[in-house]
Amino acid sequence: MLIVFDLDDTIIDTSGSVTPYKLREFIGFLIRRNVAVGSFDRSLREIQALDLCCISSKETVRLTLERLQAPHLYEEAMALYSEPLPKNFIIPTTPDAKNVLHILSQRGHTLTLLTSGKKLFQLEKLEKAGLEPSIFSKITVSEDSQKKSHYEALLNEFSQPLAECYAVGDRILMDLVPAHDLGWRTVHMRWGRGKIWKKEDWVDHSICKLSELLEIL
Repeated sequence: MLIVFDLDDTIIDTSGSVTPYKLREFIGFLIRRNVAVGSFDRSLREIQALDLCCISSKETVRLTLERLQAPHLYEEAMALYSEPLPKNFIIPTTPDAKNVLHILSQRGHTLTLLTSGKKLFQLEKLEKAGLEPSIFSKITVSEDSQKKSHYEALLNEFSQPLAECYAVGDRILMDLVPAHDLGWRTVHMRWGRGKIWKKEDWVDHSICKLSELLEIL
């Protein structure tokens, strides 16, 4: 089977590690730009609460800047989210992700990674999570959140029947709808931002840890 994984909050726990760090960096950035944010701790609590309801970091940043009447800082603020992490920063995987990937690979499945963001930053996340890139037959990093053309390319490259193609991701609209529209089977990972989304028609299976994928397959 061809199994395409999203990275953030599917294989790695971005919301539990990278996001809190970047939110602190964001507040520090606002303070340096003389934006009136109030106390650091209060601002952090407010932005954390907002982030829990947002479908992406972009939305969190946009809404925060609009509230603070500083929308002109959006591009500069978003650049913070792809800056390198500290040298000793460790990103945990979602539960048992490494073992599940190993098992699936040993069973002969074709594993690929399709993630959105800046390529160098996404690859850095893999490294800091202790994941070996070679476990994936292909790694695709999309600069935007439009994944449909990438699913099409993967389908053509690996020539798998649609009944044997699975897309696994946390964000239904970005990760799963494009695959569903092409006839893929979809698996919703309820982790991090994935908890915001409710099961919808585009979802064939819903899981809260990757080990459940072994049962589905």
